[in-house]
Amino acid sequence: MEKKFTCARTGRDIAIFTSFILIGAALAFIPSQKEANLGGYTLIALGILLAFLLKSKYKDAETHENYVKKEFSFPREMKPIILTALLTSPDSINLSEEGKGHVLMLRMYYGQHSGKVYLQLFEYVPHQFEPCSEMFEYETCKVTELLR
Repeated sequence: MEKKFTCARTGRDIAIFTSFILIGAALAFIPSQKEANLGGYTLIALGILLAFLLKSKYKDAETHENYVKKEFSFPREMKPIILTALLTSPDSINLSEEGKGHVLMLRMYYGQHSGKVYLQLFEYVPHQFEPCSEMFEYETCKVTELLR
């Protein structure tokens, strides 16, 4: 299964960079001390920078549904166990091994409204993570252990 997710802004992202710009404008354009004006210009610049960089949700390119991304890292020895679990029951993945190695990455996209979860395993090869499994689709009720 081929799925493509793109970054998008949430309402929280928009509220954050807008508040930086508005507070900065209030400080910069109200006649006061030079330091307050300088701080205002800095907040405006930070707000504009965040407007370009801050994107914390993921959208399915086909359906335009919103998803949240969650990643788990595992040691290399867990690869056959995780691949088997992805084929049978993803809830059987042992999360106590998570964080003990950074060679494998299990990437999960879950939709809060759609009830769908997409899982894919990646392996670190020099300088980047390459997919080593296909994208698996599950219902949210089948991966409750990973959603915690």
